[in-house]
Amino acid sequence: MRIQPASGRLDAARIEQNHRAGYWHDEIVTDLLAKHAEERPDAIAIVDGEHRLSWSRFHRLSQRFALHLRELGIEPGDVVALQMPNWMEYLVCYHGIRLAGAIVVQVGADWRSAEMTYGFGVGPAKVAIVPKEFLGYDYPAVLQDLGPDLPNLEHVLVARGEAPDGTISLDEILADPIEDRISVDSLRASRPSPDQIIRIVFTSGTTGLPKAIMHTDNTLGHSGRTTRADFKHDADDVILMFVPFSTNYGAIMGLQLQMTAGATMVLMDHFSASGALDLIGREKVTYVPATPTHFIALSNSPAIERARLESLRLLLSAGASFPVQSIKELRQKFNTTFIDSFGMNEFGMGFWCMPDDDPDEVDGSIGRAIAGVEARVVDPDGRTVANGETGELVIKSAGMCAGYFNQPEANASAWDKEGWFHSGDLATLDDKGYFRVVGRSKDVIIRGGANVSPREIEEILIREPRIREVSVIGLPDDYYGEIVCACVIAKPGEKPTADEVQAYLKPRIASYKLPSRVVILDEFPLNSMGKVRKDVLLELVLRSTDVGT
Repeated sequence: MRIQPASGRLDAARIEQNHRAGYWHDEIVTDLLAKHAEERPDAIAIVDGEHRLSWSRFHRLSQRFALHLRELGIEPGDVVALQMPNWMEYLVCYHGIRLAGAIVVQVGADWRSAEMTYGFGVGPAKVAIVPKEFLGYDYPAVLQDLGPDLPNLEHVLVARGEAPDGTISLDEILADPIEDRISVDSLRASRPSPDQIIRIVFTSGTTGLPKAIMHTDNTLGHSGRTTRADFKHDADDVILMFVPFSTNYGAIMGLQLQMTAGATMVLMDHFSASGALDLIGREKVTYVPATPTHFIALSNSPAIERARLESLRLLLSAGASFPVQSIKELRQKFNTTFIDSFGMNEFGMGFWCMPDDDPDEVDGSIGRAIAGVEARVVDPDGRTVANGETGELVIKSAGMCAGYFNQPEANASAWDKEGWFHSGDLATLDDKGYFRVVGRSKDVIIRGGANVSPREIEEILIREPRIREVSVIGLPDDYYGEIVCACVIAKPGEKPTADEVQAYLKPRIASYKLPSRVVILDEFPLNSMGKVRKDVLLELVLRSTDVGT
């Protein structure tokens, strides 16, 4: 296996402890796919627009894709980058990669050139799977331009459209019954251990480019199994998925929970409130995992007045804090069970409320630690603080990742010597065991549940020839929770406009990272070390609505 866990993150003692406790299993997700295909071959597994895939068809296409990967030279332990929206092809490719024994690097569909160079370079990837076009972005053309920066990328597979010269059509691969020529039994030798690295997901922090987080089948599976057990998911459930599979939240709910429960999954490749409400009624959706931003949009959509919501039995929120008043409005409009939760890309789901909790008591909290998770609130010296006092939330979890790929300093700072993961979130714990997140000690901007790294944007924007200095901050926002604001100092004689700054960034970073506001300044407030005082800068921007915007 080419990619190894970070030192101390996945040792034999941890593996033995979690298997003995029952949090980790010997089965892997592709075993579950085969099981559903055998036991319920004609039941619908995936609904994606006009596509309705049965479990047997889903399994067959995944095996087919795995065999084609082997024919392209992919061996167990090789890395395949998957960059697609929530299409049925994503699921087929993901499980096909797993059947081939390769490692999946999950790159966001809205990542752009700078991010793609970084993401495809992890491993590095030998194969990249991209759309021909999605939301106006030409992925193959961008990859062609990035070719010199990705010397290890051997093949580019293109979905839903004609494959340009030098690339391979995914549509043609999935239409080619290679299993008639090569036995699917040959894939058995590629089956990985449930405790090997099998996927990499990215997260943003204050350290610039996103960290590459390594997961095993069991670190992901812990969250899926616990979700199913606590909320009684089964084959009668219909899950609406618009949370991107490339996030850990999307992977847990879309790549793991569906398999664990045997549920049907209805896909949306980009979110719209009216479209989601229509699908809930049309497909008799029972379960919606989403972020507060999604739920606020659903609650305030005019389409909710005519929506058919009687099939819903559960709404689960994660990704950001949910205002109590908005929760109350959501409960009133949807008249179903609502659960707030908390997790991170590093450990998956970690905390949630339960259906029988008193809403007046738990709304505004993230609930209690779930099975397999230990949590404490500590002071800067690592001592547990008294209930009700604020400190940093630290976690141990059966779902904890195997560390960051090729980032020893980040690994050393995220986990202490006792193995506690330091989240960077400030929290309190009450006498009944409910945790509340009250702030963050890191500079991450959380926009609609998505993490945005200020430094990543700063390092890209500083390359604009007319810009001298950049400082990116988060501004409070009623809808998104926070929005991105780029504060810019121009070089002498230059006068870039806010529109020009946004136009420079648009092809280079994901849309959710684009600044909603750009402020042109003459100078930044600095401390004695010459560092930008972002707290003072925030006050300056909030105080003035006309300063260079």
